[in-house]
Amino acid sequence: MKTAQQVADYVNGTLHGDGNTPLRDVGSLQHASSGALAYAETKHVDRVEASQASCILVPPGDIPQRTVIVVDNPRVAFARAAQWIVPPTLPAPGVHDTALIAPDATIGAAVSIGAWTVVESGAHIGSGTSIFPGAYIGRGCHIGEQSILYPKVILYPGSQLGDRVILHAGVIIGADGFGFVFDGERHLKVPQVGTVRIKSDVEIGANSTIDRGSLADTVIGKNTFLDNQVHVAHNVQIGKNCMIAGQVGFAGSTTVGDNVVIGGQAGISGHLKIGNNVKIGGGSGVVNDIPDNYQVMGYPAIPLKDFVKQRKNK
Repeated sequence: MKTAQQVADYVNGTLHGDGNTPLRDVGSLQHASSGALAYAETKHVDRVEASQASCILVPPGDIPQRTVIVVDNPRVAFARAAQWIVPPTLPAPGVHDTALIAPDATIGAAVSIGAWTVVESGAHIGSGTSIFPGAYIGRGCHIGEQSILYPKVILYPGSQLGDRVILHAGVIIGADGFGFVFDGERHLKVPQVGTVRIKSDVEIGANSTIDRGSLADTVIGKNTFLDNQVHVAHNVQIGKNCMIAGQVGFAGSTTVGDNVVIGGQAGISGHLKIGNNVKIGGGSGVVNDIPDNYQVMGYPAIPLKDFVKQRKNK
């Protein structure tokens, strides 16, 4: 449990009201109950008085006559505070009796390894990491500190994870990429000998798949978030601070810059260069390079202003 004053200090806000107010949960402005922290953006400040939340993050301006914390950006402050007030529920440190751990695997301090998990030879698991039941950690894999692997995550041999990486249930890292050549009579498989490198503070949604590189590595940059059922093909390189919604698919050897946002069910063709700060609308089909700072949408994807103009003319 936290107090309103502790939360105010944590988010660098200014408290108005009772600093001893206990906060043990979080909720929306409309549905939060007593003991919860909520937030109100400028357009919803008029709803603060009616909320049942015990404390509310609000923007600067007229201060409601109740316990509130004034911050410049209530939504951002709420995201930070929520993780602190209600951290994920993780298993206690320890190795389950049914887990199979190779003798030369290295396991850090305060690690949790769940039932029926397999950790192969030469693998490394960093301190404070939690691995839920049924996971498979292949030969020579590296998992950084304070990471979370939910049930049935699979890391193929050689996969590399940074610190504080979260892989949700069913994620598969390092399967062979879809690489073949035709010799005139049949398709021949191209060796897939690269690996996958996932930088720190990355979160990957359930049942997503990240293929290993064919010759180079597949890379996911720091603080990038992938939603459920995203597919990243071999040799793709995605920058830092990207947000990729559900069911997006990347074909091989495409490079994605930093701070890129991609809407759900978009398809990105192979061997493309997507610049920094690009926004791609949901359902779009990207078949050409996109320069920095562009917004595109449609199939094939075109500049957003042109897409909107076309829709208006229909």
